[in-house]
Amino acid sequence: MFAELFRYWTTFSPERVRKYGYLQRLIALEFRYARCKVAWAPHVAKCHAMIIKAADLVPQPRTAVVIGSGLWIEIPIQALAERFERVYLVDIFHMPEVVRRAKKYFNVKLLTGDVTGIFAMMKENKYPGPLVPPPPPRIPHLADADFVVSCNCMSQLAGPFNEMFRKTRGYADKDCDMVSAQVMEAHAEALATHAAGVALLITDTERFAMQGDKIVSRTDLLKGIRLPATARPIHNEEWDWVIAPAPEEHPSQDMVHVVTARVYERLSEEDKKKEAEAAKAGEVGAPPELEPLPDDGDGLSDLPGAPRR
Repeated sequence: MFAELFRYWTTFSPERVRKYGYLQRLIALEFRYARCKVAWAPHVAKCHAMIIKAADLVPQPRTAVVIGSGLWIEIPIQALAERFERVYLVDIFHMPEVVRRAKKYFNVKLLTGDVTGIFAMMKENKYPGPLVPPPPPRIPHLADADFVVSCNCMSQLAGPFNEMFRKTRGYADKDCDMVSAQVMEAHAEALATHAAGVALLITDTERFAMQGDKIVSRTDLLKGIRLPATARPIHNEEWDWVIAPAPEEHPSQDMVHVVTARVYERLSEEDKKKEAEAAKAGEVGAPPELEPLPDDGDGLSDLPGAPRR
């Protein structure tokens, strides 16, 4: 606890990063990973393998974009830097250690900004809520990158805003759930339909509290939304992530997240025909239901390039 507080007060960051809790979350993530590294190892390995597998589907590996790069825990930076000419890592804030590590790679660039578009919306004194939908996502290079990854951030995109809206605008739980669902649905849809190349969505979908082998509670992290279907579900994967083994959050219960990885590709008409024929023959199962950013003065520039609705 004291180590985390010390890191918080000695890390320089823009005021908005502190106000909305981003710095606190990053530091908490760093220290939790240090405590739970062994429990997280299978999940981290799965993420690395999934990103590399999807990257190898890219026919022309020129530009890769990673949304939610965070502390690089789940991102195989070395593998991406070796495969692609340019790698853009996008997050709301990059910790000083991440900035130092990025300098070791000549083709890795850090982009800072809000991919939900909500900060830009609030600049116009508008707020997502029960009567106002959130804006379209603002994912850099979505329309021209060869590979786009959203890594374990989708279920958390609206959280910092909702916490603020509860305090300042009196949002109830159902209001926050609606905003979260709309933000997640728009994020997933952008990857599935607007990405120019291969897109990979890695997201946690459910949370279980486990007492031994018994499920004590279950939470739908996607707030009822359904992820878009993929052209080739054979590339998709799912696994369990022991995110908080006892006693991290509870003295006797493990907290487990179900993680889903889906690969979205732009198939030619010939490829689509082959996939349809393969599915009909029973060979493949039916599918389950950036530009560099200018500094705006506080380190949270708004990302351009949002698809139009």
